[in-house]
Amino acid sequence: MIPGYAQNSPCPIQVAASSRPGWESSLILLALLLSSIAAQAQSAVLIPRDKQSPDPAILSLEEMSVDIAIDNGDAHVSIVQIFLNHSNEIQEGTYRFALPTGSTVSDFAVWDSVTRIPAVILERKRAEQIYDQARLQSIDPGLLEMGERDSIDPKDTAVFTAKIMPIPAYGTKRLELEYHQRLTATDFKHFFALPLKPDAAEKQTVHRFKLHFALKSAHGFEALDTPSKLFPLKLTANDAHTAEGTFEGSDIALNEDFSATWRLTAQAADDLDVITFRNPAAPLPTAGTSLTADLSHAAEPGFFEAQLLVADPKPQVRTAGGPSTFILLFDNSLSMQWEKLERSYAALEATLRSLKPTDRFNVLLFNQSVAPFKPAPVAADPATVQQALDFVRTSKLRGGTDLGKALNAALAQSTEANTSLVLFTDGGSNRGDTVIPNKIATQYAARWKQTPHPPHTDVFAVGDDANLTLLRNLSHNAGFMESVLSTEPVDFHVQTLLSKLTRSPVAGLSLTPDPAAPTHMIYPLDDSVYPGSIAQWVGQYTPAKAPLGLTVRGTRDGAAFTAHASTPLPETDLSHPQLPRIWAQARVNALLEQIDREGETAAAIDEIIRLSRRYKFVTPYTSFLAVPRSLLRPRVIRPGDPVLRVRTDTAIASVIAIFPFGLTKPLRHLASEDLQAPGDEANRLWETRFLAPPDMKDGTYSVRLILRDTNGNTYNEAKTFVIASTPPTVKLQLNRSSLHRGEVLEIHAAATASTRTLTAHLEGVAPVTLRWSSRAATNVGTLVIPPDLPIGRYTLTVTAEDIAHNLGSQEVSVDVVP
Repeated sequence: MIPGYAQNSPCPIQVAASSRPGWESSLILLALLLSSIAAQAQSAVLIPRDKQSPDPAILSLEEMSVDIAIDNGDAHVSIVQIFLNHSNEIQEGTYRFALPTGSTVSDFAVWDSVTRIPAVILERKRAEQIYDQARLQSIDPGLLEMGERDSIDPKDTAVFTAKIMPIPAYGTKRLELEYHQRLTATDFKHFFALPLKPDAAEKQTVHRFKLHFALKSAHGFEALDTPSKLFPLKLTANDAHTAEGTFEGSDIALNEDFSATWRLTAQAADDLDVITFRNPAAPLPTAGTSLTADLSHAAEPGFFEAQLLVADPKPQVRTAGGPSTFILLFDNSLSMQWEKLERSYAALEATLRSLKPTDRFNVLLFNQSVAPFKPAPVAADPATVQQALDFVRTSKLRGGTDLGKALNAALAQSTEANTSLVLFTDGGSNRGDTVIPNKIATQYAARWKQTPHPPHTDVFAVGDDANLTLLRNLSHNAGFMESVLSTEPVDFHVQTLLSKLTRSPVAGLSLTPDPAAPTHMIYPLDDSVYPGSIAQWVGQYTPAKAPLGLTVRGTRDGAAFTAHASTPLPETDLSHPQLPRIWAQARVNALLEQIDREGETAAAIDEIIRLSRRYKFVTPYTSFLAVPRSLLRPRVIRPGDPVLRVRTDTAIASVIAIFPFGLTKPLRHLASEDLQAPGDEANRLWETRFLAPPDMKDGTYSVRLILRDTNGNTYNEAKTFVIASTPPTVKLQLNRSSLHRGEVLEIHAAATASTRTLTAHLEGVAPVTLRWSSRAATNVGTLVIPPDLPIGRYTLTVTAEDIAHNLGSQEVSVDVVP
């Protein structure tokens, strides 16, 4: 920690001497956001209203269970937490969890007693409309979004935040969070960390804690290490390809994160491994989507992932040909405080101490101004390195951040070949001419190309709120990015930084399927691959009798190399269920890059939304939304209508309806009418027959639905339905009443808001549907008078049908003339 830090005043940068180089009676209300958090982010905590940090005297963590399943670099983490309200008042809390780098939320739910209330994926505009509608009804809905695709404020953060309400007096609240994280390897080592430690010197204790850890790898591994003394795993399996362990404890102060490291065996290097998944029972999402573009079979395609552990035959210096120069930019603005500062300093110190005496370096401290250690790069002898460290330690945190100015200053010092620019920052910029992230990256890339000796641009991103999009774009200038959370163990990330600083990535790395291989839409998962790390590709396949042949080619240490694999394409393989989701995210990333280059298209956006909903992950065009289902699927019933129909997902095994006029009825499953709606997963249709009392007035009512799934879980939903007995009204507008045969008549008609369809009828002419026209600000349809229609007077009728099937119409007379 950093002693004596005052946020609003300058202070010396003091780093502890032990720094290492290295989510209807009582409605559940919440608001889920991915937005910049001004206060420090705590991990897996529930903070009482009007508090800035956890307060166990009000809300304490009673139980927490964590299930970690790592399958070939994909970590699936499921967390269940139960918080206890110690007060005699209903409480509201803010739940915060710092997501590790490369993570995406795949599920979130809150429990109301024995009822689980899950969030759902919706198209972003619709989610925001429902969100606003709920707010108008005094409902506090849940909305989880990715950062805005806005160049001014990207809201790029790793912090998942949820407002949880109500938490009953002396009661408990159960929360569930699930996310996936893609792990990468460095120097044959894999690292996983579960954020548990609160930030900014805060504390949290859990009364009962359970952890289950399972690891599976196609590459052989050894030396599994879980260094945390707080969570000693009891291993039940540990061999060359699998490991499993558990831990249980009581009254644990969560003052450190759980982490694990393991070493991949070098003997498997340069061997191409392929894993597959296919569920023939899974239907295609929707006709016409990307999943069906190249496929003719009726079921979902198969998915494969190819992995190559790249060998490291000998040390490979990235800046070969002489001494190297390092320009180190260290962010000492006020946003770099507490844990962020300690981690960035640890990385800076390790970098400086790794330099050779023949290397040259300079340190540039920056906030809204830039302060260099020396006017120009100097020799990296031990004494000068120590002076540079003292220069950083005695400087002061102050001011905002002008990242553009700092980058320009660093480029001005890149006057020699073999130069690396290393940036230690959270990527915030709120001063100067370049506060827009896209502008910062674009201007830097242009100046970088004009520099006589363009430096490698390497980034060490620090903090839960780091602007990873901006920093990743900066690193695309012949560099790389490594990132660490505010409370995450830093050693592995520092080791990765140092390893990549002195090595070149594999050049020209590509994967090619055999010409006859039935594969589709293959995407690489890595921007760059270094010796000792894993290169990965993911794609689709059509089951075939012949095996799938894949070849990888690349250049390492100036020498070309190849790797080949031949693997069967099974009709059924359920061993790696993460692969469809990994492929879908890779496809979405490719579509987002296309949008960045070429602009938005309806086809690209529609495909992103379909994939997001199908495989359940948030994108810039979709949101997690948690509101009463009545707002998602309103029901409309008219007096005397004997049928209530409800669609559910396939996991629901029974539905009971409790009507507001005292009737309770079970619903019957209509299996013959189950369907897969466009853009949705397969669902079930349920029906019951009843009578709405004839004295019920038109208006909005609620019917409570009790749903039970195949696992015995109960879901309690309040559906809104509308009593609508008044027929809709129609106001027909024609610009003339005399028509020539062969003419086209444009019909304008206004109708009441409950109208579902508007249809125009003229004897001897096919009916025409009227649709809303924003240009005309009314409903419009065109009717063609047949050339052979007999001359005479006809009746034109426009009929409106509302969503309760009430009918209303208006008639006018028109004359057909020659």
